[in-house]
Amino acid sequence: MKDIKLSAKEEKKMKRLENKKRKIEAFLNVAEMNESDRKRSKATSGEPDSTDINADLRLFVGEKKLSMGSTGAESQDFKEDYAAVKEKYREHKRQNMSFPSFRLKTAGEEALLTRPKEARVPLFISDLQALLTFCLVGDEAPYHPHRWCCLPKWNRLTNVVCLVIEGVGTTQMEQFLSKPQWKESNLQFLEVVSPRSYGSTIVDELALVPTSKRKLDLLVKKHGSLEAALQHLDSKGSVKALFPTAPPSPPPPSTSSTASDGDGKSEPQKQPKDENSLKLRLLLSAKQMLIEGYPLPINGVSDAEIRDFVYTKDVYKEVHENSELFSVDCEMCITSAGSELTKICVVNEQMEVVYKSLVKPYNPISNYLTRFSGVTASDLEDVETRLEDVQEALRKLLPRDCILVGQSLNFDLKALRMMHPYVIDTAVIFNITGDRRRKTKLSTLTNIFLERDIQVSGPEGHCPEEDARAALELTLLKLKEGYHFGDVINGGNLPGFQPMTQINALQERDPEGSPPAKKKCNKLDKSVGISVMTSLEQGYRKFPDFLDGTTFSTDDLVDDVIETGKQFAFQHHMSITHVDLSSSSNAAAAKDNNSMPASPRDDQYTKTNSSDNKDIKCQPRSNDEDLCSRLAAICDQMYSHTSMNGLFVMILGGGDTRGNNAVAAIKLV
Repeated sequence: MKDIKLSAKEEKKMKRLENKKRKIEAFLNVAEMNESDRKRSKATSGEPDSTDINADLRLFVGEKKLSMGSTGAESQDFKEDYAAVKEKYREHKRQNMSFPSFRLKTAGEEALLTRPKEARVPLFISDLQALLTFCLVGDEAPYHPHRWCCLPKWNRLTNVVCLVIEGVGTTQMEQFLSKPQWKESNLQFLEVVSPRSYGSTIVDELALVPTSKRKLDLLVKKHGSLEAALQHLDSKGSVKALFPTAPPSPPPPSTSSTASDGDGKSEPQKQPKDENSLKLRLLLSAKQMLIEGYPLPINGVSDAEIRDFVYTKDVYKEVHENSELFSVDCEMCITSAGSELTKICVVNEQMEVVYKSLVKPYNPISNYLTRFSGVTASDLEDVETRLEDVQEALRKLLPRDCILVGQSLNFDLKALRMMHPYVIDTAVIFNITGDRRRKTKLSTLTNIFLERDIQVSGPEGHCPEEDARAALELTLLKLKEGYHFGDVINGGNLPGFQPMTQINALQERDPEGSPPAKKKCNKLDKSVGISVMTSLEQGYRKFPDFLDGTTFSTDDLVDDVIETGKQFAFQHHMSITHVDLSSSSNAAAAKDNNSMPASPRDDQYTKTNSSDNKDIKCQPRSNDEDLCSRLAAICDQMYSHTSMNGLFVMILGGGDTRGNNAVAAIKLV
């Protein structure tokens, strides 16, 4: 029988199908290797094996090693084979997308304890709070954990088990990671800035999680939106963990007295910190500064870039309601070393220019950026001011508790090669786009809210004095009009538009009207169970709104708290189990129960073989070994009560010593 020759058009089509089929087969080969890795991982960790969704697909591909035929019949068979492979591929994709998954992004990987200490960039407890909030309310959460991790299909999580353990930090875990029980756990441990370092606690941070629909409604009603509520409650004190800050002084005997700032000038005696101060609410937290790219003295945060950065002060004072505002604007040029400072202007709260100067870089200038900076080669010919002169002048000028204001001030501070803890950024506090990642230009904000035009000099470039005054005026306007003003995400209004707060109020007053479909309020009705030690109870009782609607239990002993936590893991969508393994807590618990010191047990000793492998001696186990074993046992118990497709989150609170940061471990079961 003679072969039927295909036409050129049909032959071209067959080649395209063959290429597609070859690509799909390559994908399946990769899927097969990944499946083998998963099986080995599950066998090592003792987890039950899941259904191999690729088995029949690999069998099909193995049996159908077809090549492109030359007859019409073979061509038809090939098309049918290709369609079958394609359908199997689609089914594989559908099944993979029906389950939640968890992975770290770059910011999360940079916090791993497996990295060298000097190369780590720690997370904040507020990052973990954002993850827990996202697990409860999903897309309604104002701060998604997308900065450091990804959690697609979050709404398919079966449960969330959060284990909090006090008395253990990075110092201990760096030693424990080499132990077999932790090597086999497959947990990824992340360094987290300890709340103790800035006078806070883990409970203070966890209390921000909306554990009930009622709490969510109260937060939204009080602050206008969940984002505004969490911004208000976000600890600005975390900045103190990064910058050298003097302890707060005792309240002054008289509010009319004055005191020296330590810089040779007198100022009104500092008032007690007002937690409801709008000025303090507008300050960027350490987490926000990190997200916005501000230079921060954190190990691993572009150490090469901030090596020669200096503080605006050697030691800072606690910021307060009466702290003075200073607006800063800089203009830069391009040199062989990158972007460098050429002009600066500083304006005080009375709109007076207190410092202004041209600056000559040491490196040769390749582009003056005149159309932006207004600086030309002739302007810098006779200039002798250098960067270090500007730094010295600012360090003398600025008070230790002042607040710097500016538009995207992170770029100005990088040009100055300086770091400052107290910042208000007009690009953050004003938002007219509805997207935090999209910043609006200063000229646009000035036109809308101040009703005037700036930066209209054309080729002469920007005027830093004009820009500094505009940023300061916008900030003062925000302080006058209120927190929501100029921020559409927080329900604020824009000139000429109906305020979003009025729309929200209409929805809240409708007793029978259901919320918009996208809100899906049923997601907020998920139950939460909290089991804590009695010694930690008072910290939770300070937040009645947090406990409202939850099942709350306390016990004196660690084992009892863990048992209750295991029950809550099965009974509730989210469970929080909080224990303290510090020696002081355990001693107190033993005293309360009138218990005598336990006699040595067999598991309190380790067996060591002698050189002849005959004599076996028992040696007392060290405190670190006891702590490691106990920590591993607690972790294993709670992890085993995390259901399939559930999220296990462990938070170690850190130690009392400086540098013993908190630790987090997250794993999807």
